Amino acid sequence: MNLFRSEEHARRWSQFEPRSEEGFIALTELAGFFGTESRRHMLDGDYLSSWYPRRAAERRAYLERIGKTSPFWMGTPDPPAS
Repeated sequence: MNLFRSEEHARRWSQFEPRSEEGFIALTELAGFFGTESRRHMLDGDYLSSWYPRRAAERRAYLERIGKTSPFWMGTPDPPAS
């Protein structure tokens, strides 16, 4: 992961790949992604049985809410190239 001060700064990076633009996420959105309810319970004794099963659905719902629905964010593969 690379951190840049802005999307424009990232685009000027010598190793920038235009296809990677879909991976841009604001710091506040990233904090929200890692701040879901299940994440707040990681140290609970029952985390694996009670909270871990909810994690994927929570993250997916959050990503949909912020408009990150591409295969990159949803963890689905790109369609095969023709």
